[in-house]
Amino acid sequence: MNSYFDQQWDQKLSDSPEALRLFSSLSPEKQQQIVGFIEASSSTRDADRRIARMLASLENSGDLPEQFS
Repeated sequence: MNSYFDQQWDQKLSDSPEALRLFSSLSPEKQQQIVGFIEASSSTRDADRRIARMLASLENSGDLPEQFS
């Protein structure tokens, strides 16, 4: 993963214990889907948007956006 995106994802995820717990409970395949989605970012702004979307989904509903279900 691009080091910036990887670093941002790790930092944001560690700042949210609930999202980290939920992410950790996902299957390795689902985790890789999320990481792949973030890796596919075309810019830091896009990466930040994607990370925020993933975290919000995990924190608010304990679930993933539809495309990952």
